Amino acid sequence: MNTSNDVSREPDHRRPGWPELGAAILTALILYATGAVIAARLPAGFPLSPGQANFLVSGIAPLGAFAVAVLVRIRDVRAFGMRRVHPGWLLVALAAGLVCFGLSWPVSAVFDPLFPHSEGVQQSYRDAADAGVLSLVVTVVLGGLLTPLGEEALFRGVLAGFLFRWGPWIGVPLSAAVFALAHGLNAVMPLAFVVGLSTGLLLRFSGSLWPAVVVHVVYNSAGILYHGVTGG
Repeated sequence: MNTSNDVSREPDHRRPGWPELGAAILTALILYATGAVIAARLPAGFPLSPGQANFLVSGIAPLGAFAVAVLVRIRDVRAFGMRRVHPGWLLVALAAGLVCFGLSWPVSAVFDPLFPHSEGVQQSYRDAADAGVLSLVVTVVLGGLLTPLGEEALFRGVLAGFLFRWGPWIGVPLSAAVFALAHGLNAVMPLAFVVGLSTGLLLRFSGSLWPAVVVHVVYNSAGILYHGVTGG
């Protein structure tokens, strides 16, 4: 596999800058807030469950922010990591996603005691996965595919791409930390940081956003399927 396509070495005019980052943050805040209000006001019996509605917002809001960032100045998604990649990197990403999912249990065992009373943070997602086959399929599409694509486009494509101007030692951990904090100060945060580190490293070494998306898709989908099958 070619590892010479180092996104941390892109010239500054070909990477997201302050205008892109500012536009993305503002757009994301507006879309997340608007989506959260709409999701909270959905009437009883609405086709989407609360968990599925939240997954939909978690996918559309960052994708909208990413689109605005692209249109600000550069207008080329390749500058944000959306470029072809050797298939070998996708296999590495598949394995990395499974490793991240396997780490969920030891990471939770260590950090969950630091976040008491946050066990129910993702209960609506578990309920959506455990509400029958059709609900499980919809939840996988929204939470296992759409949400990872949106979040990686924003947090890696825009944010990490911006931070890479100061090198991978800044770009990878700092984008992972922001990604983790965006999930709130709860038991999910350490797991989000692990996923963020994995996806950031793959973006840095592969030069493409797609391996990062694959890691996130595998991690989210495995978790949804696990809760859907076990009911846990």
